[in-house]
Amino acid sequence: MGRSRPIEPLTQPLVDGVVAVRSRRASDLPAIEAASHDPETLRWLDDPPMDTADRATNMSRVEEAWRTGRSAPLVIVDAATDQPVGIINLQFRDDAVATVAYSVFPAQRGRGIAPRAVRLLAGWALDGLGLTQVLLEAAEDNTASVRVAEKCGFERIGSRVEPGAEGPYTKLVFACTKG
Repeated sequence: MGRSRPIEPLTQPLVDGVVAVRSRRASDLPAIEAASHDPETLRWLDDPPMDTADRATNMSRVEEAWRTGRSAPLVIVDAATDQPVGIINLQFRDDAVATVAYSVFPAQRGRGIAPRAVRLLAGWALDGLGLTQVLLEAAEDNTASVRVAEKCGFERIGSRVEPGAEGPYTKLVFACTKG
């Protein structure tokens, strides 16, 4: 899955005055690595925690994701300080549809960061990249992510049962479309 062509990395951050979404930098990796070990993060994301080997190859994998059109891995930062507060990724299904995935770092949760970042990324995806649909998927009992989808105006379009480490669970699918 992915786009049929490379994605041009952001040359300027997407900013709303409170948060910004920008290209990932090597200097962001310590914060990303630390947050990847958080139990709440591990509960909801499929990715294992970042280790030394992952950290060493992260930037080359980020560059490959953009170059191949597979995804657009970005970082969420405080707009005033440029300090990382989370990660966000646009995962392309094809040339018209992508799924947004994100995680706000533990110390930053509860400040409305995720909806702001999702709105910025969805706007760029639909207007800047010309996608027709952005999807957001969340476990049914992940009430924080379900609220993010609703706050951002995504409409629930379906659900499916997924296998999980603790047994099957229901994943809700939300969509945001251009127009």
